[in-house]
Amino acid sequence: MLSWGDPSKPAILLLHGFLGDPQEWEEVAVRLADSYHCLAPSLPGHAGAPPQAADFPGLAAELWDQINTDLPDCFALVGYSLGGRLAMEIARQQVLLAEQPLCTDTPLPNGPRKRIDSLILEGAHPGLDDSLLRSQRRAHDESWAQRFEQGPWPEVLDQWYRQPVFKSLNEQQRAHLISRRARHNPCHLAAVLRGGSLARQPQMHDVLRKLEIPIAYIAGGKDEKFSAIGTELKAVISNLRLAKLPGVGHNCHAEEPEQVVQEIHSLLSNIHPSSVSSSI
Repeated sequence: MLSWGDPSKPAILLLHGFLGDPQEWEEVAVRLADSYHCLAPSLPGHAGAPPQAADFPGLAAELWDQINTDLPDCFALVGYSLGGRLAMEIARQQVLLAEQPLCTDTPLPNGPRKRIDSLILEGAHPGLDDSLLRSQRRAHDESWAQRFEQGPWPEVLDQWYRQPVFKSLNEQQRAHLISRRARHNPCHLAAVLRGGSLARQPQMHDVLRKLEIPIAYIAGGKDEKFSAIGTELKAVISNLRLAKLPGVGHNCHAEEPEQVVQEIHSLLSNIHPSSVSSSI
């Protein structure tokens, strides 16, 4: 797990997205390091070994088992895309185990008692509540998993990054992502696609409503799909802070790290006012 900053400072756990790696949070983490201790692990299936879990709750539990002993007692949780969905699942599992809001001390799976003091989601889907949509998404993800397995690799990544959600990428940005993502094992990624499919993810709206902690949702202004999801969440979750970053696509922290840092500071200012003031 990568880390930046002083371990005595308030902690922030940063979860990357599908195909990503912890280093991708560096531009955000170095800007936060004067005020916070930033930690970034690899998601299951992204660190040279296949995921052990075959379903979505299992992937979240596998991630937690990998990192919980290295976490402080209290931390902010930030997740992008798949990392954001896993962050919500960690919250859901805690709510189920504790039968109380996550803002209080709750036992985590296979680990000591921890407390998440805030949740920041970037371009993360809260889940599908329609059986037809789930069936369609399951077929979609299975198709991509087979393409990853059958290759050719990494040429298939060019097709991946031409999906509508990535339409804001120019050719240079797309080529850079393909070069970076090609280091992963495609069979490991295929397993993550199957187990981590949105079709397998529980609905998270009720979980988010139960969390009596600060919550933020960040979406790029050019990312129409997730901007709309942010608007929908804001309408039903009273304590959610919604930030739509103008001129930005799906991967906000890669395109505009400074804006993402400002949103993190804004959300955490009431929790850690001395940390925010020291960064100004």
